[in-house]
Amino acid sequence: MTNIVKFLGAKRDVPEQPTEAPAQAATPANDPALLKGIWVVTVLLWPFLKWIIALDCVYQVVRMMYHWNTPGVFAGFTFLLHFGAFVALTYFVSLYKPKGI
Repeated sequence: MTNIVKFLGAKRDVPEQPTEAPAQAATPANDPALLKGIWVVTVLLWPFLKWIIALDCVYQVVRMMYHWNTPGVFAGFTFLLHFGAFVALTYFVSLYKPKGI
C-alpha cells in the first residue's frame, strides 16, 4: 500500500496492519423515492420559493408587530412557525442530498 520511511532518531513504532479484511459495515437503506422527488422539486423551485417564503416572513413580522398587545391574536407564534419552516427548508435544500442523485 504505502512505503514507510523510518527517519533517523524516530522513536515511534509503526503498528502492524491487520491481515484480515475489516467487516463490511451495514449500509443504510436508500432514501425513499418520495423524499428524493420532494428534494428534487424543492431544489428546482428553490430560487423562486425562497423569495416567496421570505416575503411571507416579512409580512408575518409586520403583522406580529401590529398585533403585539392584542389579546387573542397569536401573531408571534404564527411568525415563529413561518420562520421555522423557512429555516427548515433552507437546511433541507442546502445540507441534505439523497443518495443516488
